Amino acid sequence: MTMMQYAVRRSGKPSDAVIWRAGEKVATLWGEGNLLFRLESTAKEIWVLDPRVHGEIRPFSMNVTASGANGESVLTIRNHVFFHDSKAFMLTSIPEDVHPAEHVFGKRHINRLEKFPFSRLEEIDLQTWGRLRRQRGASVGTIEGLGVDEFRVSLSQELEDIGLQLSAASYLLYSTG
Repeated sequence: MTMMQYAVRRSGKPSDAVIWRAGEKVATLWGEGNLLFRLESTAKEIWVLDPRVHGEIRPFSMNVTASGANGESVLTIRNHVFFHDSKAFMLTSIPEDVHPAEHVFGKRHINRLEKFPFSRLEEIDLQTWGRLRRQRGASVGTIEGLGVDEFRVSLSQELEDIGLQLSAASYLLYSTG
């Protein structure tokens, strides 16, 4: 499986970073106050990253919207879970083929939840949120490193169209505290 590699390198304050792909700078990320962050690609596309998801600030949650008149949501992560192309994915999950004891240190996986019974974040019930860590799936990417030196995100081709936004959001969620 071919993986896209993103490297997020801190550039000042913990929330400020430069994102690289294949050795080329592809975007910058910075905090703009009021808990909002701005991601700007080298092609001058801009997104706003906000920890407010469905009207409330939650841990390990981020809403990414395109900047501009329509403000279209590109990616919504809630409690590590997001949907893309009608499939559920979970950040920092344990893949089906990895024993939990092997998952304590090192890379964290991004899994596609094959048997997840919901098709949207709004449908997930409280009982499922409570048992979320039991969900396993096929690994479609990894997250590793601390934000001080380099935070690395590897993603499969199925996440290519949101790779930049997912890399920035995961950096903010898992590396900056």
